[in-house]
Amino acid sequence: MGFVFSIFKMVSVLFLGFLALHSFIEFGSNAQLLPETEVQTLQTVFSKLQHPNAATISRTLCNESSWTYNITGLVQSHIACNCSDGSNTICHVTQILIKGHNLTGVLPSEFGNLTHLQVIDLTRNYLNGSIPSSLSQLSLTSLSLLGNRLSGPIPQEIGDISTLEGLVLEDNLLGGSLPSNLGNLGSLSRLLLSANNFTGTIPESFGNLKNLTDFRIDGSSFSGKIPVFIGNWTKLTRLDMQGTSMEGPIPSTISELKNLTDLRISDLSGTSSAFPNLEGMKDMEELVLRNCVITGSIPAYIGEMASLKTLDLSFNRLTGQIPETLQNLVKLDYLFLTNNSLTGAVPGWILDSDNNIDLSYNNFTSSSQISCQQAKV
Repeated sequence: MGFVFSIFKMVSVLFLGFLALHSFIEFGSNAQLLPETEVQTLQTVFSKLQHPNAATISRTLCNESSWTYNITGLVQSHIACNCSDGSNTICHVTQILIKGHNLTGVLPSEFGNLTHLQVIDLTRNYLNGSIPSSLSQLSLTSLSLLGNRLSGPIPQEIGDISTLEGLVLEDNLLGGSLPSNLGNLGSLSRLLLSANNFTGTIPESFGNLKNLTDFRIDGSSFSGKIPVFIGNWTKLTRLDMQGTSMEGPIPSTISELKNLTDLRISDLSGTSSAFPNLEGMKDMEELVLRNCVITGSIPAYIGEMASLKTLDLSFNRLTGQIPETLQNLVKLDYLFLTNNSLTGAVPGWILDSDNNIDLSYNNFTSSSQISCQQAKV
């Protein structure tokens, strides 16, 4: 019996050895590996970003699941590769996403050596320094550096990345004028530049960005008037120009933006003007025209914006009564008409509303004795 057991044990060992050898040969012949030069570049890039695992990057990076995770949507890591070189053995990194990792390094110029890279997303870190011009050597489709401490101007060379569809640089310390070269980015759909220190005017070349769907420049010290060419951005769904120090009036060409769902403009200087024509914008959800030196009455057609959730027309020079059509806005959560010259009686539907409403500092006259507190206004 012992002899039989020994034979069985020996066969088992031989089988397992054969299986291990087969697996080794299989891995060796079909392994999906990064080129050694790309590994060295990645190690340099991650080291300069001050990523704690920079030294662990190896040729098998594309097969390692440890680099991909998502913690409550705030802390994310993802490295994507393309291994379809014909033999499926040589890989190249195409996407680097490291969000919310508190990285305190700089943006390395060596990014420009990762020639297969298409997406860089380093959102919500503490990266400092400037944006390297070497990024223009890449065929990027998306560059997101939101929520860092980057400073200096946007390199003109960024305008040479003809494949770029998304440029997200919000909430940094960037400054200077916007480079006119950005107007060459014909594929660009998202240009998000809010919460920086930009100055100057919006370049005329931006009128060429006819694929824009989202444009945001809140909170910088831009000068000049809102450009007439915004009427070229007919695919736009969101336009944010709050607190920019720009001049009015809002150009009449804004009426061309029929696809808008979010329009936020505030704090314009200059002469007063009539309410802009927004009649065709049936899908509007957020409409903020605050402190824009707008005169005249509130258009009745606002009540036809059936999806409207927020209406803020505060700090203008609006006159007349609140249109009865506004009571048709069943999705409305916020109505702010503060500090205008509106007159007449406060409509009963407002007095009965549970929404967040502020009508203070107007010239309303009403026989109703109900207090603002009771009316939840």
